[in-house]
Amino acid sequence: MKFIIKESKFKETIINSIDNNGLLDTLRFTNISFTKLSSIIGMDYLTNKIMIQFIKDVVDKNGTFSVHDIGEDPIYYYKFGDGYREISYFGRKSVSVDVYNENNNLGNFHVMYESLDDDKLMEVFNLVMRAYEDGKLDFK
Repeated sequence: MKFIIKESKFKETIINSIDNNGLLDTLRFTNISFTKLSSIIGMDYLTNKIMIQFIKDVVDKNGTFSVHDIGEDPIYYYKFGDGYREISYFGRKSVSVDVYNENNNLGNFHVMYESLDDDKLMEVFNLVMRAYEDGKLDFK
């Protein structure tokens, strides 16, 4: 019975830490992986707000970066006619979406993290989390 109480208290402590300090600092303080942390608190707790704050905290502490800086492929964003769009850069408030037409870069535009649909936000979160856990980011 004591183990269940301790596990419950640990889960509560982790959730309180995320609420008060954010996911990035909680991961750094506890020195456990996101996979382990999510197995403790459950994925239902991972809201868009928490994911967005994590991404912004990583960018604030690391600086802006591109997928190429961390050795990752761009995230597919949208296909149109003979062209496509992909997320390739992570800024303080938004991602940069490059627009291509038959391998020609037509430019880019920015999309606020809060405006990404749930699936794209999860893809961005997973990429940034993977880069963080693999040590691909240079925290200042």
